[in-house]
Amino acid sequence: MPKIVDHDERRTHIVEAVTQIIINHGFERVTMREIAAEAGYAHGAITRYFPNKQSLLTAAFLHVFNGSHERTIARCAGVRGLEALRRMSEELLPFEEAGPQKSRVVLSFWDRAAQDPELWEIHHDNILKRRDLIRRFLAEAREDGELAPDHDIENEVNRVSAHNAGWQMMAVLTPEAATDPAMHASIDAMIAELRGERPAAIAGARDAAA
Repeated sequence: MPKIVDHDERRTHIVEAVTQIIINHGFERVTMREIAAEAGYAHGAITRYFPNKQSLLTAAFLHVFNGSHERTIARCAGVRGLEALRRMSEELLPFEEAGPQKSRVVLSFWDRAAQDPELWEIHHDNILKRRDLIRRFLAEAREDGELAPDHDIENEVNRVSAHNAGWQMMAVLTPEAATDPAMHASIDAMIAELRGERPAAIAGARDAAA
């Protein structure tokens, strides 16, 4: 009986080999030869699914960012407003031991997108999708009376976006500072400020809880 090949599974396995090479060796080692070796396939098997390196990088780029978006949507299901924004940030920030490795992949793709118009377009579309989600959660927070009245939603979209991207960079460049407690505290402070709470009140509440 002939062996049934799951082509979608093979494509995913090949794409995930790209991210593993970036984690282990850096983006400069992402070649068709290295990808074939990491995936455990012959070079010809790789080109059957991806005719060249560009098509494979595009697929890997989409795999990383689409996966992140899908996990965010799933994590925010059933909640809205600032709670949804908190969960989104918790999903995107590089928590736990694997966090810096994931951020290394993300930053590598950011760098590549800055030099590659095709990847830049894909990345730009993904960032707009993420900003739309932040905007929606902030609009819900305003409807529910959670968002302080003096906060402009577009300004806060920029601030939340920069906050989350900044921690991803810190996880790679200053991992000793990007600890789980520090990132949780940063999210707490951001959400509290969106509510209009003062830093002193935040600190007091944290001391009382302790």
